[in-house]
Amino acid sequence: MDIANLTKQWAERMGPRSHVVVSSRVRQARNIERVLFPPHANKEDLRRVCELVNRLVHADATLHNFQRIDINTCTSLERAFLKESHIISPELEQAGEYRVLYLDQQRSCAIMVNEEDHLRMYCLQSGLQLTPVLKEINAIDALLSRSLKYAFSEKYGYLTSCPSNVGTGMRASVMLHLPGLAMTQQVEEIVKELPQRGLTVRGYYGENSEFLGDFYQFSNEVTLGKTEEQIIESLHKVVEQIIAKEEAAREALFEKKRPYVEDVIWRAYGLLVHARIMASSEAFKLLSPIRLGIERGYFPSFTHHDLNRLIVQVQPAHLQITEGETAGVEDRDIARARLLRAAFTGMDSHN
Repeated sequence: MDIANLTKQWAERMGPRSHVVVSSRVRQARNIERVLFPPHANKEDLRRVCELVNRLVHADATLHNFQRIDINTCTSLERAFLKESHIISPELEQAGEYRVLYLDQQRSCAIMVNEEDHLRMYCLQSGLQLTPVLKEINAIDALLSRSLKYAFSEKYGYLTSCPSNVGTGMRASVMLHLPGLAMTQQVEEIVKELPQRGLTVRGYYGENSEFLGDFYQFSNEVTLGKTEEQIIESLHKVVEQIIAKEEAAREALFEKKRPYVEDVIWRAYGLLVHARIMASSEAFKLLSPIRLGIERGYFPSFTHHDLNRLIVQVQPAHLQITEGETAGVEDRDIARARLLRAAFTGMDSHN
């Protein structure tokens, strides 16, 4: 498998509201009726699910172009690469027998088999595009449901391994870049209000992951008792409100504290241009103000999708693939600094 070519094309595009919204994602969780769910399934159950899905993918003209990747045959480095690219979840990264990924040619839709549920399907696009992404994933779900009998309750909806997913089985999320709200210390206040609206916030890689570079994933917490459309509408409304607050925070910062904000941006630029060793956590921290600088026109030759791509490329497994599997932590930190210098040195800038 040429793992280096499995890049996410969403990072190459400019979606709506991309100055704040990095990406929109909708995931569906489904289980096959009368088969034990993955946490309790034996090898025969998992094998049976794999065979059912594989047969269906190959038989359907729409799904036939999905590339199959057997997760258990991937090295730990390849699995980490896939996770960093937001192609697989941290759960699927742990691997195990009969865990399979089907990935479409655009790298924007995927079917994860035998993760926490028999099927975890998602679509991902750049910018704020929740409704189009929901339409995409529902089309894939409809194709699979023609041949697969899902575990479903008339009372509770789709049955899932985790009770929090019972109902629609849908998790919609939006990745936001919020440097303005972070600098003005408003993020915590926003997060506190989310549970009242059936929403939650997660880190860069999703649930139980850390927040990096002022990037936050906002998603629905509640899946039971609401329709997919209601969940999308509620999340979209909150995201629009957060975007408005972020825009207001940025304007206030540049109006009242311009020297401070510009100092943060240009100090970050200086380190990125001159550093010889850089850890991934520091790279995320420095690239965040650069993204803000792009939005303000300080780096006219650099775009948001250039920055999105760079954020993926500087992560450990990506550098390990580039530098070779024997590269150690210090080798990666040196390679990361070299990559960033190449990206920013000589770049047009307005200061």
